[in-house]
Amino acid sequence: MTKMTYRRPLHAAFTLTEMMVALGVGVVVSLLAYAYLRTSTLLVAKNISMNLSNNDLRGSIDQMGDRVQGAVNVPVLINTAGAVTAAPSAGVYYDRLLGDPYIVTHPGGNGLTAAATSVTVTRSTDVYASPPIPQAGDVLVIDGAPTTLRPRVSSVTTFAAGANLQGITITLTAALGAVINWDSAQPKTSKLIRREALIVMPAGTRPQLRRYHSFETTTNLNDPATYAVISRAVGNQGAEVTPFSIVTAGLDRLLSIDFRVRTAAFDQVMMGKEINDFSSYMRVQGVVPSRQRPKN
Repeated sequence: MTKMTYRRPLHAAFTLTEMMVALGVGVVVSLLAYAYLRTSTLLVAKNISMNLSNNDLRGSIDQMGDRVQGAVNVPVLINTAGAVTAAPSAGVYYDRLLGDPYIVTHPGGNGLTAAATSVTVTRSTDVYASPPIPQAGDVLVIDGAPTTLRPRVSSVTTFAAGANLQGITITLTAALGAVINWDSAQPKTSKLIRREALIVMPAGTRPQLRRYHSFETTTNLNDPATYAVISRAVGNQGAEVTPFSIVTAGLDRLLSIDFRVRTAAFDQVMMGKEINDFSSYMRVQGVVPSRQRPKN
């Protein structure tokens, strides 16, 4: 019996139809894989962006709330040049309480004269009630003095004043400028404050929320030595750069904050409409009272 063996001709190949079917299947699989990878990448970018924006927003709000609630006055609205302006504004300045009380030493006579260039005070050094030693640039607010009087510290000298007490001689940057009369038998207290500012400042393509350590003595708002950056993710769409205003609640005047941030970490991934959606954009609105809830 003869055995028949079939061999494929050497010149045989895939037909055009077979190649078109295979190519179509490959394209479909590739498109499905691309869509899956794109969706996964976008979801990861959204998730990380929301977390980064949320962390930035919480940190910024915590710092703003802490600083404003430590103020002894109603914050004043200012613009990016540091000038007083109307709401809504890019920034505010306020007098932050650093410590109290300091007992003012009676200098003799009727009290402090307008020409006085130094003031001596006593502070407690007890671990549970110890206001800080004044630093250059701080302001000593003396009870009973005109509200416009802002004697600023130039330098200090300390000395022992008894158990758990320390005396401090404060040299002022200028003469006191007003008479402060009181009886030597009557104790007079004072408190230490420092003027700070929070301002949303332009910085390239993305505004920054900055805190100025000593706003009263700052002349160049773009000097990095004068401020700390609280947020580099402030939005730049319209009202996002002017988050501050003052609202009235009964007799109280409170600082209103409408603060919005957007991380720039994945801008290239979420180009187009996504870039300004809640995938990377977070917002908080609220009101913050100052320390003493002043009515003016």
